[in-house]
Amino acid sequence: MDSKYMYLFPFEKILPSSRILIYGAGDVGQEYLKQITVTGYCEILGFVDQAFDKYPAMIVPIYAPDKIMCLKFDFIVLAMKTGMYVKEITENLLGQGIARDKIIYVGSRTVFSIMIEKDTSRKAGSEYAFEKDCLAIALKYGPGLGDCIVKKKFFEEIVRIVPNCLIDIYAPNASYYIKSIYGNHPNLNIVVDDGGAVYAKNVSQYALSMKVFFMLQIDYVNFDRIEKWNTDFTARIRRLKQRCVEYKLTPFPPCQNKLHFDRMKFIGANYYTSFNYQDVFAVSDTVTAIPLIAEVEKEFSRLYLGRYITINYGNGSAVQKTATVAKQWPLIYFQEFVGKFKTKYPLINVVQLGAKNAVKVKEVDKYILGESLELSKYVLKNAIFHLDIEGGLVHLATQLGTKCIVLFGPTPVHFFGYTQNINIVSEKCSGCYCLYDDINHCARNLEEPECMYSITPEMVMEAAKYFIL
Repeated sequence: MDSKYMYLFPFEKILPSSRILIYGAGDVGQEYLKQITVTGYCEILGFVDQAFDKYPAMIVPIYAPDKIMCLKFDFIVLAMKTGMYVKEITENLLGQGIARDKIIYVGSRTVFSIMIEKDTSRKAGSEYAFEKDCLAIALKYGPGLGDCIVKKKFFEEIVRIVPNCLIDIYAPNASYYIKSIYGNHPNLNIVVDDGGAVYAKNVSQYALSMKVFFMLQIDYVNFDRIEKWNTDFTARIRRLKQRCVEYKLTPFPPCQNKLHFDRMKFIGANYYTSFNYQDVFAVSDTVTAIPLIAEVEKEFSRLYLGRYITINYGNGSAVQKTATVAKQWPLIYFQEFVGKFKTKYPLINVVQLGAKNAVKVKEVDKYILGESLELSKYVLKNAIFHLDIEGGLVHLATQLGTKCIVLFGPTPVHFFGYTQNINIVSEKCSGCYCLYDDINHCARNLEEPECMYSITPEMVMEAAKYFIL
């Protein structure tokens, strides 16, 4: 595995011998801990992480975010690969009474390995693929629902080439999503809830370990192990490794993804088929089967929804009132649309799906917030259409055969859009996604991003009539 650092601890912002909390126990946090352990520059009191109970025991403790105020520290360092959640986390910390000058974030700066972890035994029953007689592969994902749906096609492509493989997927706080979406796949061995520490520990145990983001990154490969099982796959991975070097782009920093999106536009590739960009894989379409649990259909029937459409307000951190997400359609627009829709189609119900803490849109007939993904599948599958910004529920609804009205701002429609949906793209501004490391940042620094504010409720009503029979 590579022995260089991708992230450098913010020494210049921290006084020697300071007491430090590291917010984030994933890859970046592990790199920070390594550097301080080697240099002895300051004292690491521990990690802070939302998934504090998911990580193995380390040489420092891991605390839940609500325990921060019980600790005596000088600085809290945000260990994030991108700036995506930095504003939200900072606002939450400020809300707990932590002074702004104690919160430190610098992000990626240069290429500089990784982890210091106490030996610990795994929980019984979680047998990794590399402990079995098989071609063992590890894939590292991010946390998003939509991303895990799209990446299922890449997963299936690997299985097509090497049907005798077993794959472990590592992802932060996403095991529920992945098990729900991949549940019908015999080649899925286990899903590990992991921000990066467990993956880093196990990476060289597999025949092949890869990060799967918008681009592919090989973290470890043992060609002798692969050759034992499949010579064709060996040749493909040799080619992939070489072409990753020639491509000269990696997923981090995130702004390199913008170049990748533009390259895919010129070759006519979307999110699904973009995994063919190295001429190694052959994902041919955007269709993947979503498993349904038959028993849940009875639960859905008891909702008595009648004829209805679904909407989703909130995507990731957008449900937090402290966060500004450039691709979010304004709440007031959702409410105006619902009012207009109910006036024109009074016999059709409006159902709001989403996270438990999502802000409720006024005049909605039924709120299904924080319910199981299995129930949400049936709700989406039986809707007349689904209204949303580009995100996980759009990918899910589309795979279930439900048409969507999708509102595009920063994210490029050529990459993330489906041709069977009505994709509304702002004519005034669009497509700045990944120009900055903070992927929620408006490229024009607007508090109210013009791309989304220029898509009016009237435009969405005009689109809705095509789906109402």
